[in-house]
Amino acid sequence: MFITNARIWTNAGEFIDQGFVHTEEGVIKNVGPMVELDERTLDKAEVFDAREQLLMPGLVNAHTHLYSFLARGMALGGVEPYSFRDILEQIWWRLDKALDAQSTYYSGLVGAAEMLKSGVTTLIDHHASPNAIPGSLQQLQRAVVDELGLRTCLCYEISDRDGHKRAESGIRENLDYFDHVVQSGDDRVGAMVGLHASFTVSDATFGKLFSAMGERKIGYHIHGSEGPEDPIDATAKYKMRTLFRLKELGILSEKTIVAHGIHLSEPEKDLLALCDSIVSHQPQSNMNNAVGTADVLGLLERGVVVGLGNDGFGSNLLDDLKAVYLLQKHAHADPKVLDMDQAHRLFFQNNYAIAKRLLGVDLGQVKAGYQADLILVDYDPPTPLDAGNMMGHFIFGMCSRFDVTTAFVKGKLVMRERQVLGVDLQRAYANARQQAQAMWDRIQ
Repeated sequence: MFITNARIWTNAGEFIDQGFVHTEEGVIKNVGPMVELDERTLDKAEVFDAREQLLMPGLVNAHTHLYSFLARGMALGGVEPYSFRDILEQIWWRLDKALDAQSTYYSGLVGAAEMLKSGVTTLIDHHASPNAIPGSLQQLQRAVVDELGLRTCLCYEISDRDGHKRAESGIRENLDYFDHVVQSGDDRVGAMVGLHASFTVSDATFGKLFSAMGERKIGYHIHGSEGPEDPIDATAKYKMRTLFRLKELGILSEKTIVAHGIHLSEPEKDLLALCDSIVSHQPQSNMNNAVGTADVLGLLERGVVVGLGNDGFGSNLLDDLKAVYLLQKHAHADPKVLDMDQAHRLFFQNNYAIAKRLLGVDLGQVKAGYQADLILVDYDPPTPLDAGNMMGHFIFGMCSRFDVTTAFVKGKLVMRERQVLGVDLQRAYANARQQAQAMWDRIQ
């Protein structure tokens, strides 16, 4: 296929004002200006006219919770949180116990569809449904990958908070799904071992997990020091801070995501760099939960791979890009903190590096040899646009209106002219509303 007449931002230091992209078997074969395209090659190829829209790599969401999409507008009784743990106990741990197979599936379908409309073609999800654990990750794969055609890396949240039997069921769900992914050979799908947080997972449960894993080599996805509860609990029970406990357990590695990482000591930040572990940052969610501000700059300066997720807080990742850019300046009372180059590194380099580690595919550049995960954006800038000022256009322009019209995953159209393909979204939304209401009734 040839995508023609595109304004191409390669994310590799180049902007092509009138260009084409040639894809073959899901991989980018060639990129260049239209004047270099031999029109005769188009006679035997599928041609997609971009009509001068901006073409760029599809986005990666480094940490999300698809089930949160069924919480939109939910009003629960008995909610009066004074701490982060109150928020978990009064809202999210009530919600996840109300999920069943159908609500899990529809949260995945509408949640991933909304992210796709906002340019996300790869998402890393962290799931919990304590009363419907077996097969829950297959339900999410069915929605996100099999029907919408996106890429994803999934895990189930192991926790002791709902008893030992559910913790053991969570272990089995992670390992069964990992085996399924390995056998499938589908590079659109990855699997990790999900863990809620250090303060809800005992040494005994870790022991059961390690025994069940056997020789499997799997990365971990855990909430790390999102609130003060984590380091307080670890220090009281294990006489060490959270990440040192995880290091002692063998959890920290280059394929481990520590989500949030807000209440970290300086030695813990050094430890993350030493272990080459990943940190996902979710600024809007952190502000909403009033848990503090992550030391993004300090982590980046140490060489930690910090990526950007949204924790299930809405669907437009550019909102979080703008939020981290502003929040770091506000928190440090310094307008020089987190400059454009650092923001680019965080979002347009590290997120793709995270996907590479977890899925083993090259994403994030419009360049020969990279996967053809691409989006078209309807953006008519009021000022010149070039490779050097793209971040300014993202943060001060496209963040306000990121109008994604078309998306490709592995060179296959998954959205065209703002219409998600292969799924009846009108029916999906109607079913999702029914599932949400039934779930809310179960919570009450």
